[in-house]
Amino acid sequence: MINSENKKNPEQWKKRLSGRRIYIRTYGCAYNEGDSAKLSAFLESLGSVIVSQPEEADAIIINSCIVIDTTERKIIKEMRSFAGKEIWITGCLPLARSELLADFPDVRIIHPDSVPNISVSKLKNVKTAVRVVQIGPGCTGSCRYCVTRLARGYIRSIPKDEIIAQIVSAHKQGTAEIRLSGQDISSYGQDTGEYSLVSLMEKIPHLQKGSLIRLGMMNPKTLLPVASEVVRLMKKGSFFYFLHLPVQSGSDKILERMNRGYSVNDVLLILDIFRSVIPGITIATDFITGFPGETDEDHKSSLDLMKRMKPGVVHVTRYSYRPGSGMDRKDELPERTRKERSRELIREAYAELLKRNENLVGDEVNVLTTECLRTGSVMGRTSFYDGVVICKDIPPGKQIKVKITGCTPHYLIGEPLFQSMI
Repeated sequence: MINSENKKNPEQWKKRLSGRRIYIRTYGCAYNEGDSAKLSAFLESLGSVIVSQPEEADAIIINSCIVIDTTERKIIKEMRSFAGKEIWITGCLPLARSELLADFPDVRIIHPDSVPNISVSKLKNVKTAVRVVQIGPGCTGSCRYCVTRLARGYIRSIPKDEIIAQIVSAHKQGTAEIRLSGQDISSYGQDTGEYSLVSLMEKIPHLQKGSLIRLGMMNPKTLLPVASEVVRLMKKGSFFYFLHLPVQSGSDKILERMNRGYSVNDVLLILDIFRSVIPGITIATDFITGFPGETDEDHKSSLDLMKRMKPGVVHVTRYSYRPGSGMDRKDELPERTRKERSRELIREAYAELLKRNENLVGDEVNVLTTECLRTGSVMGRTSFYDGVVICKDIPPGKQIKVKITGCTPHYLIGEPLFQSMI
């Protein structure tokens, strides 16, 4: 049972956590990172101190994710490891999987919607090099592998002016990379009938050197109707040339079972639209392997689509049953099959990514430094959002030219040509 005090007074967390030392552990997507930033800012406005280690804290907040069962299990294990500590939980788990808290009668809940939208400019302990700007929680989908929609609900779009004010504020404060984030940003505005992702992008002012915006994940179903306008605005605005298009499967049969609402041909059409306007645009994508009913032929179709897409970033997840997603356990594949297919797709993807990056070795490219990785090492991003690790102490927000000297499947290695620093 959820803590009864929390049920009676869902706002009591604000008083209970005021003026204390708080450790926040964040799981999941960029949107959760944005929620944690808002939470930290609000707590600091109450006189609390955000600490970097749990042993330093009076109370621990876990910002949870339930997109896959392995993450869910990690969260439960971590909660047990904090036995004796005051634990609060927020994010998707208490909203969609509250039954998992039955073994934790003392846990207290912070509903994500109860966190005031305090300006993150008040946050002292966050790196300003990368900042999440949220478009609003929720989506318009009903995918049969996802329970995030049960937690976040239908899209609830934040007004355009608020989003633009956050972007402008982040830019003025020296944020190098601004991540426009949501469960599906191309569904933005569909709850209002008044605005859309296109109308939002049209209102975003041009940012001066030192800041670029990365558009977040877009469902092919909601992106296709506006794809031509989105890519046009991306090219002329202050955006990375980067498209996160999660396709999940290369089989129309499996996409229909997933209730995704698009076909493989729709995906290929979107890619043609974007690449005709921005040749070389970086495509990030996601695949789920071993969805119930997936055959060897369906899996081969995913491999084929991945190769046709020529993505620059690939995320692969093994299907895991999620209670409440709308899928029963009929036709569920053995764990061994799911794992083998996942490994094969990852192996093929990484081989293609390495080949792609090796072709860039020797090139001289302009990068925007976006975040310090550690002392003596900084991450830079090309205009196509290729990650370039530079082993020098260079502050974020600098535009420099580097020579690509090496690579892995996941990033490039660059040597700065300091005479080109702007």
